[in-house]
Amino acid sequence: MTNGRNRQLRFRRCITEGEPVSMELFELGEEDIPTPGPGQFLVKTEALGTSPAQRAYLMGSASRFHPPLDPGEIMRGRGVGRITLSNHPDYAVGEAVCCSTGWQDYSVHQGDETGMVKTVQKIADPQDPLYLHLGTLGASAFAAYFGLLDIGQPRAGETVVVSAAGGGVGSIVAQIARIKGCRVIGIAGGSDKCAWVRDFIGADAAIDYKSEDLDARLGALCPDGIDIYFDNVGGETLNMALKHIALRGRAVICGLISTEYLDPPPPGPSNYFNLIYKRARMQGLVVWDYVDQFPEAEAELAAWYRAGDLKPTEYVLQGLTSAPDALQALFSGANRGITVVDMTGE
Repeated sequence: MTNGRNRQLRFRRCITEGEPVSMELFELGEEDIPTPGPGQFLVKTEALGTSPAQRAYLMGSASRFHPPLDPGEIMRGRGVGRITLSNHPDYAVGEAVCCSTGWQDYSVHQGDETGMVKTVQKIADPQDPLYLHLGTLGASAFAAYFGLLDIGQPRAGETVVVSAAGGGVGSIVAQIARIKGCRVIGIAGGSDKCAWVRDFIGADAAIDYKSEDLDARLGALCPDGIDIYFDNVGGETLNMALKHIALRGRAVICGLISTEYLDPPPPGPSNYFNLIYKRARMQGLVVWDYVDQFPEAEAELAAWYRAGDLKPTEYVLQGLTSAPDALQALFSGANRGITVVDMTGE
């Protein structure tokens, strides 16, 4: 909040192919803090999350769940905050929530929306700082949790390979796999990020896809094949993982950031035949399918966090105007872990 006003970042123009996300794409403005009507409540944003889908909004195209943005609209995005005014009987002042705040200081919510992506989720056991509930204890972690445990179904001693292991979802997948007694191999870009995946995240080994032969390294590190491959990137990395999939292996498809915005899209993986030969399974993941189970995931993740078994991986930028840089970090590889914007110091 600045002098009792609501700062907002509004979308100015569509991004061109290959153009980095920057503050130049947005206009910073101020309005009066909105007043909630009947059945509504007001949330003060404490932190903003980032998602690859936000780049699609800037390209003038729809994501899988949202229409594109029009110039002049507030940039869309999820955040966490606390309720400061409420006219809704189920949402009390002071409660912490995760919701579609947009890139602004304050937002008004109904609390009764339904659909695949439920707009508001209460945070049952708020941890400090609250931005943990966008990452280590939030949606990124929920994708890791349900993707690995429900779809991957790991067993102690199995080999789990995680792409983008230095990123938001991958860094949590690797830790949960370790907690479950699996051998963990992370794929990441650059020697520094690979060292972080080994030394901080606790992976048994890391492969630098930028400087190492992925095929050869997977063969050397997984002589009996990959029991679970958790994919966040798609493309040739997925193709190589399928080449090395183990008998009755499982591939969890969470993201395809390496190819999602290519036009035309590249051909699919040529090693898909191994799904037949190895009687393997490949299944896609949409985390919002599990929205009713988020509380159970949050409780177990929080227990691991408090016990020191799950390390927070947030890459934190400060202030509303750093949000464009935070989003760009997902695509430039500048981040380690889950990229968030902390707004509590403003």
